[in-house]
Amino acid sequence: MGVCVLVSALLSGAEAVLQAPLTASVAPEAITRRLQALRARPRHLLLTLQLCNLLANLGAALMAVLLVVQLSWSAHWSSVWVLVATLLGITLLLLVLGEITPRLLASRYAAVLVHRLVGVLWVLQRLFFPIADLLVRLSQQVQQRLRVSERPLSPEELKALAGLNGTAGALSEAERALLASILEFGETTVREVMVSRLDIVALPITATFGEALARIRSSGHSRLPLYAEHLDNIVGILYAKDLLPYLGQADLNQPLDWARLARPPMFVPLSKKLDDLLRDFQRRKTHMAIVVDEYGGTAGLITMEDVLEEIVGDIRDEHDEREPALYVRLDAQTYRVDARMNLDDLVELLGISLDTESFDFETLGGLILHVLGQIPKPGDEVTYGPLQLRVETVDNHRIGQVWVHVIPPEVATSPSGHKPEEEA
Repeated sequence: MGVCVLVSALLSGAEAVLQAPLTASVAPEAITRRLQALRARPRHLLLTLQLCNLLANLGAALMAVLLVVQLSWSAHWSSVWVLVATLLGITLLLLVLGEITPRLLASRYAAVLVHRLVGVLWVLQRLFFPIADLLVRLSQQVQQRLRVSERPLSPEELKALAGLNGTAGALSEAERALLASILEFGETTVREVMVSRLDIVALPITATFGEALARIRSSGHSRLPLYAEHLDNIVGILYAKDLLPYLGQADLNQPLDWARLARPPMFVPLSKKLDDLLRDFQRRKTHMAIVVDEYGGTAGLITMEDVLEEIVGDIRDEHDEREPALYVRLDAQTYRVDARMNLDDLVELLGISLDTESFDFETLGGLILHVLGQIPKPGDEVTYGPLQLRVETVDNHRIGQVWVHVIPPEVATSPSGHKPEEEA
């Protein structure tokens, strides 16, 4: 019986070893070739392991039952209760020693065990190949008869398969975060990631050559929107590289023919999905788009870098200046937050629950304007759900810093707006 349990443990561990990723530096070339041969027929290999495991488990259970029945006869015990207790005991023994423990150990020491198990598995697959091949063919026929209309997996199902919903998986934390970003990418709109109109660095069509060079140097951008009279009239995108032929030749105090130098602008609506925008960028071979609202006015701009950062995180080069943090923690429940901070990021930071999907705004500043219904003044306070908010700075009708305090759950009120209160 002990031999059967040991065989079951080895087979379970072998299955875990084969599922573990192995690099060329870990496995020698000969072992790598055998692994590739085994993995070339995954169904045959899996059925071989399961068939051998089943035989080992049946052998262990049969020997345990025979042994205990003989003891019960000699001791005059009740055969029924002895049989039930034996089956429960052998089931628990096989589950712990034959399945769970070997898989855990094999996953941890896969690089070492693969050297010892590949040869044995290769022989087993050859011995049981006729039976495994017959079972594979039968299973394929059954699947064809019972096959129902297939549908694409939903994002939630994909997250569950990848271990993104908190379940243990073979993926690292960074890999799970990357997959989560990819799955949410198609649901993210331009509005959520664009650069706001107030933060756009643009060039008027009346600017001189010197002013254009100074704007490019000060902003660090290689592309600038070109506008006539106001930002709602974008006439093109000026590339810094297009100005290189004029360096040292053109008069710095005179404007160039900006309309001729500028590239045609690309306009997109606020509601456009990022996956569609990425395809448009690729098709039109451009890296910047002007975002327009429902009235045709300029709402902001978005670049290829903004889109890619939604998948891989912040992308910075050696010329990018370090941006100031959007929040400062004052104590366990209190923060000083930039009003531009995305509400989803704020909710994650504070560990609270807010139905951000129902909002038609994206930032903390938008929440304050929504609740107050007016432009706030420094010192105005508002409470929304578990959040107590106090506006600290306002610049040209734009909210700057906000004092944020998380109210304990037992005293938090339901989401509602309040009139501004003068600070005591």
